[in-house]
Amino acid sequence: MKHLILLVVSGMVLSLALSACKHAPMPGPQAPGIIDSSGVNQPVDTANPSFSNAILPIFIANCSGCHNDNLANDGYNFTTYEKIKAKKFYPGNPDDTKLYESITEDDDEDRMPQVPNPRLSSGQILLIRNWILQGALNN
Repeated sequence: MKHLILLVVSGMVLSLALSACKHAPMPGPQAPGIIDSSGVNQPVDTANPSFSNAILPIFIANCSGCHNDNLANDGYNFTTYEKIKAKKFYPGNPDDTKLYESITEDDDEDRMPQVPNPRLSSGQILLIRNWILQGALNN
């Protein structure tokens, strides 16, 4: 009986000691986030943005996760030049171009990328606007 009481008391002391031990939980796997491809580490000509060096990296990093060959939400695909321009796209006129309307939308329920993903930066939006204004060339 003495051993049983000693075992129970020891278990309680150990339990109290371990419950006082606090640490930050280990981070679990996370979904890939939006990548800021605004050209922070590389110079980008905002007045004359190149599709291959400035525009496509923005679309690949922020749009093609949901708009690709396997999952073209709302019929949009942001993986190639031809597919980006295939739907409601008006070179020279960003304000009538659906993709530009979507990235500049004020309403969080309608904007792209969708919540909880962050909005594109003002620099990224400016690059896309200027690219469309200049005819959305494949350069």
